[in-house]
Amino acid sequence: MTTPRSGAVELPDGRRLVFCEWGDAGGPPVVLLHGAPGSRLFHPDAATTTASGVRLVTFDRPGYGGSHRNEGRTLLDTAFDVVALADHLGLERFSVVGVSAGGAHALACAHAARDRLAHVAVASTPGPLDEVPGAWAALPQHVRPAAERARHDPQGAARGVLRYMRPFVEDPGTFLGGGTRPDRAVLSEPAVAGMLGADVTEAFRPGADGFADDMLALWRPWGFRIAALPPGVRIWHGAHDTRAEPDFRHLAATLPGARPTIWPGEGHYGALRHWREILETCL
Repeated sequence: MTTPRSGAVELPDGRRLVFCEWGDAGGPPVVLLHGAPGSRLFHPDAATTTASGVRLVTFDRPGYGGSHRNEGRTLLDTAFDVVALADHLGLERFSVVGVSAGGAHALACAHAARDRLAHVAVASTPGPLDEVPGAWAALPQHVRPAAERARHDPQGAARGVLRYMRPFVEDPGTFLGGGTRPDRAVLSEPAVAGMLGADVTEAFRPGADGFADDMLALWRPWGFRIAALPPGVRIWHGAHDTRAEPDFRHLAATLPGARPTIWPGEGHYGALRHWREILETCL
């Protein structure tokens, strides 16, 4: 994995946010929002990033890796962190890309920082439980009780998530694997396995609080409506992605002026094979 340029910024509330930069330091800036779990080390392909000429910025959301936790954070809190990071880096205008759970955070940026954004792109993205038809029913049986509890007892829901995630914190590599045949094929590629292994290990280094906070933010009301977002969001979905299928249908139908694309033969990790296509939308 190409060595990135690393740094940290102190946020207005005193928290530290750790970030990396990849690619051309003078290129069009793109902020990449990782999935859950995830970290600043989530980077689909460094060579493609360099070839595209973009200045890619990745960072640990609070509670992951080296970033201080922000207990009770919402999706919109991520948008404020992204703006603070952009200000620190001198980025007046930039694009955001969100992958998997990071897509929800990218949509929050589209709501709260729309005047700063050049482009918004999301892939394999969950939608808001309160909007997506059938979203609650589509939750796995072991997830639904915690998601419901997050509405009235967030601390209790977080404790349940932490208990469930304890084995993965002890052995992060076990979090990866399984999934559909296309996803297993992607995970069998040594470069991808190495990147994702480093990513999830760094994500869980301080524990699973960041993951629990991410889940609660996704399960609770988002604080904005999809139909009220600015037009032109690019959205991708793997045809064999069983994690976000109803979400994609809703987002594609509800985002104003959405530009949806389905990747045939891909699963939840489709963005790792279509990174060039995603970056090209940010140029």
